[in-house]
Amino acid sequence: MAFTKNLPIANFNQKWSLVAAFESLKALGWRIRFLSDAGVIGYTNNGAHSWNGELQIKVTKSTLEVQCQSVSGMPGEHSRNEQAVDQYLAKFQQTVNQLHEKKIKELYKTYEKDFIPAYEDTLKPDTRPKFTFIADFWGIFKPGDTYFVTPLLIIINIFIFLVMVSSGISMFKPEAARILSWGANSIQYTLGGQWWRLLSSCFLHFGIIHLALNMYALFFVGMLLEPILGRMKFLTAYLLSGILAGLVSLWWNDYGISAGASGAIFGLYGVFLAVLSTNHLERSMRKGLLMNIGLFLVYNLVYSSFQPAIDNAAHLGGLLAGIIIGYLYLPALKNPDKQKINAFALTTAIVVVLIASGWAYQAMAASDRLRYVKGINTFYDLEKKAVSLIHQESELTDSEEMEAFYQGIKYWEQGIGKLQELDKLNLSHKLHHQNSLLIKYARLRVRSYQLMAQSQGDEQGDQAQLEGIHKQIKTIIEELSSK
Repeated sequence: MAFTKNLPIANFNQKWSLVAAFESLKALGWRIRFLSDAGVIGYTNNGAHSWNGELQIKVTKSTLEVQCQSVSGMPGEHSRNEQAVDQYLAKFQQTVNQLHEKKIKELYKTYEKDFIPAYEDTLKPDTRPKFTFIADFWGIFKPGDTYFVTPLLIIINIFIFLVMVSSGISMFKPEAARILSWGANSIQYTLGGQWWRLLSSCFLHFGIIHLALNMYALFFVGMLLEPILGRMKFLTAYLLSGILAGLVSLWWNDYGISAGASGAIFGLYGVFLAVLSTNHLERSMRKGLLMNIGLFLVYNLVYSSFQPAIDNAAHLGGLLAGIIIGYLYLPALKNPDKQKINAFALTTAIVVVLIASGWAYQAMAASDRLRYVKGINTFYDLEKKAVSLIHQESELTDSEEMEAFYQGIKYWEQGIGKLQELDKLNLSHKLHHQNSLLIKYARLRVRSYQLMAQSQGDEQGDQAQLEGIHKQIKTIIEELSSK
C-alpha cells in the first residue's frame, strides 16, 4: 500500500522546488527514472535483495507531494514506504535551503534537457489527443467531442455553395463576376475598403470540383488536428490563415479574382507541420503524419505551380501563416490544463496576425498598385465602348458608321491618356511593360479606326496596311495574355 505525504513549499518558486527535488534524490543515492517540469519519479537503491520503493514526487506552486509504493513485495511495506518518504522529505528540506538563485538557474538548464515529452509524463493528466472514429460517409458531417469545428466548417462551405447555385450560378464553371459579387477576393474591391472579402472568400468556390477537393483536404486535416488543438484554436487557425493567405494573394497577383478555402486549409497543414516539428506528439505518430502531410503539401504546391488558374500564392501564404500560428500555440499545447497560458497563446496568435494583416492591408491599400488597377479598369471600360461601336457597323447607315468610327477614336485616345497617366505611378517593371504594350495596342487601334473611316465606301481601301495593323494587334494581345 502506497504512503503519501505533502509538504508546503509556498516560500520557493517552482523551478527552485524542482531543482531541490532532483538534487535530493541524487544526494540520497537513489535512482532517477525520469524528470519533468511536474516533478520526478525515482527508486530507492537498497540493492537487488533488499526492500525498494518507487517514489513519485509532484511539485506544484504551493505543495510538494511525495508518494512511495513498494516494488519488492516484502513484509512491513507500509512502514518502509513511510520511512522512505520521511527520509526523502528530510533531505529535501535540507537541500532546498542550501540552494541559491544562480545555482538554481544553472542546474535547471542542465536538468531541463532531460525532461520527457508531455505525452509520456505520468505525473501529468493524459494529454494525448482523443481522435474521433468516422464510421461512414455521413459521419464526416456529424460533430463530436474532438471533431466539432471541422464538420461545421464543411457544412457551412457546402451550404453557401448550394445557395450560390440556387441563385443561378453555374455548378461547374461559375463566372468570375458572379463569384466576385458574393465576396471573392480582388485588389480593387478588397483593398478599396471591402476588407471583409479576406474572410468571405474563404467560404466561396469556383465549382463543385473545387469545393469537393477542398472539403476532402479539410476533413483529413481536421480529423487529425482538431483533437490536438481543440475547438477554439483550430477555428482561429483556420480564419487567421485564410486572412493572411488572401493578403499574400493580393500582394503577389496583379489581377484576377481569388476564392476558396484552400489558403485557410494550407494554414491548418502549416500548424500541423509546426506541431510535428516538436516532440509534442509521440515519435511513432509524428513520423507517419509528417510523411503523409509532407507528400500532400509537396504534390499540391508543385502541381499548382503548373496551373495558372490556381492561386499558389494563397497556398504558400496560408502555409507560412499556419507554421507561425502553430509555434505561437506551442506553450498552450504543452500546458493544456493551464487556462491562463492557453488564453495568452490564443490571444497572442490573434493579435500578432491581425496587427501584421492590418499593416499589410494599409500598405497595399495606399500603394500605386491599387490606383493602377482602378485606372486600368477605366481603360478596359473605354475599350469595350470603342469595340462595341464597330460591332454595330452592319446595322448603321454610312453617316452613322462614320460617326461611330470617330467616336471610337475618341474612346481610344481617352484610353491612351489614362494609360500614360498610369505609367507615371510607382509600379513594378512587369506592370510598366504591360502598360507600354497597352499604349502601343491602343495606338494601333486608333490607326485601324482611322483607316476604316477613310476607306468607308471603298471596299478595297488600304487593306494591306489594315491587315498589317491587325496582325500587330493580335501579336500584342497574345503577349498580354501570356503574362
